[in-house]
Order: sequence, then C-alpha cells, then structure tokens
Amino acid sequence: MGVIKILDESVSNIIAAGEVVENPASMIKEIIENSLDAGGTNIRIQVKNSGRDVTISDNGMGMSKDDLLLCIERHATSKIFNKEDIFNLYTYGFRGEALASIASVSKMRITSKRESDELGSEIKALAGKVTKVSPVSVNAGTEIEIKELFYNTPARLKFLRKKSTEYGKIKETVLKESLANPDVGFSLEIDGRELLKTSGKGIQNTILELFGRNVLKNLKEFPLGYLGNMEITRSSKDYLHTYVNGRYVKSQILEKAIIDGYYTKLTKGRYPFAIIFLEIDPKEIDVNVHPSKKIVKFSESSLVYNQVFSEIEKAIGEDEDIVSLEMNFQDRKKNVENFLDLDEFRGIIDKGIDAPEKPAQSFKEDLIKTQEISLLDRDSISQKKYPAEKEEKKTDPIIVEEEKKVYESTDVSEKKPEIPEKPLEKKDDFRVIGQFMNSYIIVERNETLEIYDQHIVQERVLYETLKKKHFSRDVAIQNLLVPLKLRLSYEEKNIVFENLEIFNEFGFEIEDFGDDEVLLRGVPVFDFRTSIENTFRFMLEELRNETGVKDFREKIIISMSCRNSIKAGEKLSFEEMELLIERLHEVGKYTCPHGRPIILKVTLEELEKNFKRR
Repeated sequence: MGVIKILDESVSNIIAAGEVVENPASMIKEIIENSLDAGGTNIRIQVKNSGRDVTISDNGMGMSKDDLLLCIERHATSKIFNKEDIFNLYTYGFRGEALASIASVSKMRITSKRESDELGSEIKALAGKVTKVSPVSVNAGTEIEIKELFYNTPARLKFLRKKSTEYGKIKETVLKESLANPDVGFSLEIDGRELLKTSGKGIQNTILELFGRNVLKNLKEFPLGYLGNMEITRSSKDYLHTYVNGRYVKSQILEKAIIDGYYTKLTKGRYPFAIIFLEIDPKEIDVNVHPSKKIVKFSESSLVYNQVFSEIEKAIGEDEDIVSLEMNFQDRKKNVENFLDLDEFRGIIDKGIDAPEKPAQSFKEDLIKTQEISLLDRDSISQKKYPAEKEEKKTDPIIVEEEKKVYESTDVSEKKPEIPEKPLEKKDDFRVIGQFMNSYIIVERNETLEIYDQHIVQERVLYETLKKKHFSRDVAIQNLLVPLKLRLSYEEKNIVFENLEIFNEFGFEIEDFGDDEVLLRGVPVFDFRTSIENTFRFMLEELRNETGVKDFREKIIISMSCRNSIKAGEKLSFEEMELLIERLHEVGKYTCPHGRPIILKVTLEELEKNFKRR
C-alpha cells in the first residue's frame, strides 16, 4: 500500500481556514463582503472576547433554507459559474470558501430570511458540521453569529495577539470597508461600546464620521478621490487608502504613484493622506493572487501608475492650498453633529486651485538667465555695493534693466530695510509688509497674512529655473582661461569618464590629463557658494553611490538651488522681497524641493477671533 493518502475533509477544511481566516479581523472582512454582495445597506458588527465572539447582521436579500444549508460547504457560491467569471468579477466574494472555512474553526449560528418568505431559517454548525436546522421568525436579511473562533485549532489560537491589537485590526478593517461603501451604514460595537458608526449618506459624511472635521476640511477632491494637504501628512503609509473596483487593496504600484505625485511636496519621513478609488476593467486585473484578495495584479501596471500619478500631479501641481500651512492659535473644539452640514463645507471640499493670477507682464528671458547666476547678485552683495552704483568695478553685462531698478541707490551694508512712511502700493495681488528676523517675509494677500521663508522661496524659484534649463539642455558654460587641474583616484577617474555625458549636461567640460589628473576647461555658469572643485567632487560622490541617473540629476539640481539661495539672517530691501514673492507666484509651486512648506497663513477670521472682534 502506498504512503500517499487523501486528507480527511475536516483536516483539509482546517488547512483552508488557515489561509482565509488569518485572524478575527480577516474573518469579519469576509462576512461583511458577503453582506455587501447580498445588497445590505445596514451592517451591524458586534465583537467580544478579543474577536473570538462576533455577530454580524445585515438587511440584505437573505437566503432560503436550501441556500443556508449549502453556504457553509466548500466551493459553494452564487458569484461565479465558470472559469471565465473569475476574470470578470464585479463582486467581493467568488471562491465559496469563506463561510466554510470560518465554520470549520468555530461554533456558528446563521439565521436568514428572504423578503418573500413568511418565516426564516436557522442553522447551527460545529466545526463545519450542521447540528440543527429550524424555522425562525426574523426580519429579512441575514445574521451570522460566531462563537469561540479557533476553539479546535489551539496552535492558531495561541498566536492571536493581545486584545487591544486584535480590536485595532478589526476597527481598521471595518473602517476600510465603510470608506469603500459610503452609501451603506456601518455600526461597530466592541465589548458593548460603539466605536465606529457611519450613516450611509455619501462619501463626505463618511469621511467626516470616520476621520473627523479636521481631516475633511484639509482634503481636496479630485477625479480619483481625495488628496490631503500638508496639515494632515502622516509618518507612515497606513493612511494611503487605495481601492480598485470598490475593493481595498495593497499595491506597491498605487502607493508609488501617490507618493511620486506629491514629489517635492513632502518632507522626509512624511506620507500623504489620500483616498483613491480606481475603476478598471475586471479583465485587466487579477484578484485571485491570495485568498485574502488584498493583493491584486495589473495586466498593464505602467498604465495604472501613469494614470494615478498624472491625475495627482495635475490636481496638486500648482494648488497653493495643498502645501501651505494655516496657523491656528487655539484648538476650538465644537460639538459636531453626526451629519455634515454640506452648505458649510461645500466651499472647503470642492475648492478648486486657488493660485494667484499671473502678473500681466512676465519677466523677460534675460532676467531668467540672471536667475542662473543668482536672483540677488551675490558678488555685488559680498562687496556691499550694487551694480547700479558708480564705482570702478566693471558692471556685469548680464545684469538686466529690471534688476538694475531693484538695486538702484541701495547699500545693504549701511541701510536696514525700513517700513516706508506711506505703505507700498499693492503689487499685483500681494503687498509686502516687511521682514522678520531677516529670515521671513511678511505679506498681505487675499485678506490673509502670509509668512514666507525667504530661503525656501528662492530655493524653489532657482530649482524650477535650473530644472527647466537642464532638461532643455540649455545650461550655460563658461570657458576657463586657466583650466582647473584636479587629482582623482583610479576609481574616481573611471566614474568620471563613464559618466562624461552627465557631467557635460551640467556644464563641465573635462579633459584627461594623464595618470591621476583631469582638467576642467569649462564650468557651469552658476554662482556657487562653494568652490567649483567642491561642486564637481560632490557630483562625483553622488555618482559613486547612485543607481538611478534621473534621481541623481534631480539631487544635483536640488543641491544647486539650495546652495545658491539666500540664507536665513540676510537683510533684504522691499524691492528684493517683492521680486522674490513675484517670482514665486510666477512659478506657482509652494514647497521647497525637499517638501517643506513655503507659506504659513493667518486668516483674517482667525485674527479677528483672537482679538475678540468675532
């Protein structure tokens, strides 16, 4: 006789249960999705005993007695009929394994009634075997009661986490299902206390009920869902809520597209709050990767990435409200009704991009060229004179007329910025008030007091200018009369000549000088705060550690803009501040390349409340 045998059905059921029912939260997810497939519009979940005792009831279509007896059999389902249906799914469930798996590791009772039936039916099962069937008087819908989950699998019971952890997973599961089904009312009770409740009155109410008023007012609606601003960024990816065809999924492709869409708008270690609802032809995705159905595969993953990325970039690319912080002097806690006052929040939720109007006349191209050297002429400032002053120093020919007007008759070594006796006229849609601690520019705009970090303002302006010049291959090169000779190691020299094209793109003309030396015959026309040699070696070090050329180029551009920007503590004239702010609003990007916000806003309403005018 051979050694291979067919496993007993009770054993195979327990093995299958290990895949589907990982913990109480996964069990609850499966039953909720059955209720949703049955058309339930009100779902109530009651949990006790660390999630081992659960009752879930719904007002769905219900089941007949025959269906009730079949529903706990393996591979019994009403969702699919042939193999083609697996690749054309419009329901949550389809395997026919969930109830059978749950029943095999618990004591189960199910009552159900269809609207057309006079009486409902009740079955009781122990370890997957039906022990009792009887008629019962109940309302239309289905109620499933689970007792002593994993009672017959001590190994699985042993690995349950502590009560607070299991309850946390359950709450998170119900939250995700609620968010995906905003027209369904959910209620979650844990140990007799209601922890979560939604009204089923639409997505905006659901967001309010699940996350609170602060999250709702800091979200922006866009074609694929909702995007959070910088006020509600998080320290983990747990608040990236991604759904495909109404099903919550974990997808690296979607997460990467979201985070990349926020590029240069997030500080290090922060992640956005986002709710993404993606609709795709079911034939283009595979949800049959894992029994939990959380993991999906896309047939065209690059198209999915591009769609999500481009929509996010379009929605927040120039939206100042997404990246600006609003100052709240105190936390005013209000008693909030369960339902959202849509009239109150319509303006917040549906607010479009509120970028300032562009100036009637944009700066000339030669002013942009001046930006490459520096928005504020570093050489002139270091000598404490401006180009327009009469002196022996030869005027830099690249300085244009607009910039001459800015610096005319001003000497930063002797004068402090003074507030004029008569306020400056409002320029375009803003008015510069002054400078605080030689680091922050105070501006009045659109009935709001705005505080700008002067270093970050210029860093963003230079970043956009340098990026545009680099990727259009328009970086200016200055030929050196006396070439700069550098000594490199054997490895460094190999890196240089393996990546010669990249160095050329950034304006470095390099010649082999034999042995361990190279000559720099041309350098980029940038006024670096550090030496050309240090900049060259910085690029070399980045190339040594870099795996992706595109990321490397971005890093270099970011570094150039940061090193060449005005620093905190530098005095600026009103004209210089105006020029900075005007250039920033021309660019229309309101974070530094590292993701830090540029503007801190204090609204008129907030001021008036604190001065007791309201």
